[in-house]
Amino acid sequence: MPLPSILDVARTHLFDDRDALVAAGMHPATIGHLLRIRDVYSYWLNFPLKRDKEIVALVRQKYDLSDTQARTDLRLVKTLLGDFQQSTKDYHRFRAFSMIEDSFHAAKAAGNTRDMVAAADKYAKYAKLDKEDERDVDWGELKLLNLEFTDDPAVIGISRMPDHRKKIRALKEKYWNDNVVDVLPENVEFNVDDLFDVNKDGE
Repeated sequence: MPLPSILDVARTHLFDDRDALVAAGMHPATIGHLLRIRDVYSYWLNFPLKRDKEIVALVRQKYDLSDTQARTDLRLVKTLLGDFQQSTKDYHRFRAFSMIEDSFHAAKAAGNTRDMVAAADKYAKYAKLDKEDERDVDWGELKLLNLEFTDDPAVIGISRMPDHRKKIRALKEKYWNDNVVDVLPENVEFNVDDLFDVNKDGE
């Protein structure tokens, strides 16, 4: 039986402890790989300015991996950080937050209150803390309304008129006639202001 994709496993179990992974019956090879990915992921979060080649060198040295294996792990970690092959907007947002946080700590260490407030303001802006949280909508749960047309007024709480069709026919016979005269509209000259002048005819 083939092992599940390590990326799929990491998306669900990246921060589960080893005991939970063992209890879930996960293959030892998958557990080992997952813990390695977690280690690199956490390291890069703490040191976001590290370059790709530095991360690859770290993974190769610490875990005795080939360059290909290390770069595979790098790609997995970047994917988990919101990056797919190229640095995406999510990944750049992660880097921007890290830089803002570094700026805040530097300003705090220097006692520069103005720059601390500026960094905090930038963080709040990019985190969109002034906006309502977006609601996740499970579109798969939405169902189309099953509409059925009816001429039964009882569906809206109105009692059906006895012999209503007979009464409709009687009203048509009484009021309907074929001597219809077409009336053409006439242009009327008037001043709109005069119509709405409440003080014109008296106070």
